Amino acid sequence: MPGVADPQRSGRRPLGTAVATTVLVTGSGPAVAGQPRLAAGADDRPLRILISNDDGYRHPYIRQLQAALKGAGHKAVIVAPAEDQSGRGTGLTLSAKATIRAEQAEPDIWSVTGTPGDAVNFGLEHVFGSAAPDLVVSGVNAGANAGTAVNHSGTVGATVAAADAGIPAIAVSADADLTNPDDRYPSAPQAAAFAERVVERLARTADTGPLLPAGATLNINYPAHPDGGVAFTNLGKARNYTFSYVPDPASCATCYKPKLGYDPNAPESVRNADTSALAANDVSLSLLTADWGANGWAAGARPPSTEDVQRTKARLTGLRP
Repeated sequence: MPGVADPQRSGRRPLGTAVATTVLVTGSGPAVAGQPRLAAGADDRPLRILISNDDGYRHPYIRQLQAALKGAGHKAVIVAPAEDQSGRGTGLTLSAKATIRAEQAEPDIWSVTGTPGDAVNFGLEHVFGSAAPDLVVSGVNAGANAGTAVNHSGTVGATVAAADAGIPAIAVSADADLTNPDDRYPSAPQAAAFAERVVERLARTADTGPLLPAGATLNINYPAHPDGGVAFTNLGKARNYTFSYVPDPASCATCYKPKLGYDPNAPESVRNADTSALAANDVSLSLLTADWGANGWAAGARPPSTEDVQRTKARLTGLRP
């Protein structure tokens, strides 16, 4: 979701799906596809990581995340939208008339004119190719992606595209400080460093197994001023983000401007919710599934298993902000 520093961004495209039939690929830098894949859980070898976001490849926080992961020795390549794609959720470009332009803007940095999901899918196919990445990390987002915002978040949407392709994925977001207009997201560098520590912990504890349970993604929300611990949280239902549409007669008689609001005190009905952890200045770790299916609706188990969830929780226990 968009950061709350800009609650009335204009030019917002509607939510929805929009994978292109034509792809333009430019740039002469080396792709990653020719490199050997690293085994998950090899704590003495770097991971191959695709980094994306919904704020665009130029955004300073995705650069901070790449620097943190590269600083730890990982092979971290940015493949991210060319422009801001906040709120595009799990959308993909599906129009038969659409064209996506993708180019290597800088070494290890690719720009894709599409949604976060488009960027991840393009990165998997054309940047990493047959040597798939070990992990996708999306962020650091400017603003929390907790509660109902998760359903619409392009940051989380990038991880859903990865999960659909069978690649473990992590979303990481930094909460806003509404009292400080000069620095709305003071903890963004800390969030990037924390994400790197999570990656290290997952790699070190995976042994010969996967970094994360199949079909699940990890959603990290980092408070603006952490002074607590790290909480294992459920997806909340608090509607912190609000949406309204204001008449815009100056543009046309039937025109409206979308207006995004933010209520940090929206009521929360879920126990151990991610929104509650952020309100307590705790780092929130939520394990998400992307299938939206309801447990018990049909016969048969849905991954991840209870054992997988508990094992992942144990592997991440003891992390500090």
